[in-house]
Amino acid sequence: MRASCVAVWYESPRTRCGHARFTHNPLFSMDGIARSLSEVSARSGTHRFSVAIGVFDGIHRGHRQVIETLCAAARENGSAPLVVTFSPHPREVLAPDRAPQLLTTPAQQRRILQEMGCADVVFLPFSRELAALTPREFLTRHICCPGIEVALVCVGSDWRFGRGGSGTSGALAALGREFGFEVAPVRELTFYGRPVSSTRIREAVSAGRLAFAARLLGRPYSIEGVVARGRGQGGQTFSCPTANIADSRILLPPHGVYAARAVLDARHCLTLPGIVYVGTAPTVVTDAPPLVELHLFDFDENLYGRRVEVQFEAFLRPDRVFPSSAALRDQIARDVEEARNRLSLVTN
Repeated sequence: MRASCVAVWYESPRTRCGHARFTHNPLFSMDGIARSLSEVSARSGTHRFSVAIGVFDGIHRGHRQVIETLCAAARENGSAPLVVTFSPHPREVLAPDRAPQLLTTPAQQRRILQEMGCADVVFLPFSRELAALTPREFLTRHICCPGIEVALVCVGSDWRFGRGGSGTSGALAALGREFGFEVAPVRELTFYGRPVSSTRIREAVSAGRLAFAARLLGRPYSIEGVVARGRGQGGQTFSCPTANIADSRILLPPHGVYAARAVLDARHCLTLPGIVYVGTAPTVVTDAPPLVELHLFDFDENLYGRRVEVQFEAFLRPDRVFPSSAALRDQIARDVEEARNRLSLVTN
């Protein structure tokens, strides 16, 4: 069977790794995603929650400790475990020139957190007005809402909230005694003497240290989106159909070829081996935006409109210009063979 190919396009390149930032993106559609605790309560019929609050970009091993603590506490106190996070990322609003490339989309965050046992995820719309709230105002407006009973709030011990970061875990505990909820601060997780953090994972991914990033994440680094139609050049030149996802703000690894796995549709319904190219296709086009091309082995189905998560497993080679399309086609065949071998070794 022929391999299927998905091309994921990233417009307006900013660096050699294909990073770009956008204000509107269908990949980050908030359809079906709650924006308040009251919305979750109305939708689920539940009014008693244990809540974890934080940014949770990447949902790395440190975040997982918070979620595991949350879910264990919720089982004990008979509440529904709920995550409250923010969209856009707070630094996109407060320091746009230093806003990070994201490790996960909201849809991806929600799926992973629900797979870990959370009832749902609330994405509070982050703004300068929200950032200016005092810790008390933040709790009364967004957490301890009318008709909502909060049994427990779980946070990282170093997490800050409210105006100027004045809300420490100690301040949260004092407010908890006043409002009637328990507080469970979770100590940060360290790895090789440094905290596990989203910043550290971004550094690893940008440097192509995907194995190290996977150790910090507790899973392979991945990007996710819904497949849409692209410009079709792959099918014309290499007999490989293409599709695309535009306007992504997700962090890409350095340009090159990677062994990968693809998860089709939500909740890991189908996982397939494949190979991923990240780059600008300099052999066939000039001055093109970065793209991600995914070839799935032994797969011949239409992927348009389906959600695909691309998991980067191993780096194979850097991107380069080939003397001809025929030379590139020959190299692709070698890349596919190597990717099959590498993925077989990972599996075994």
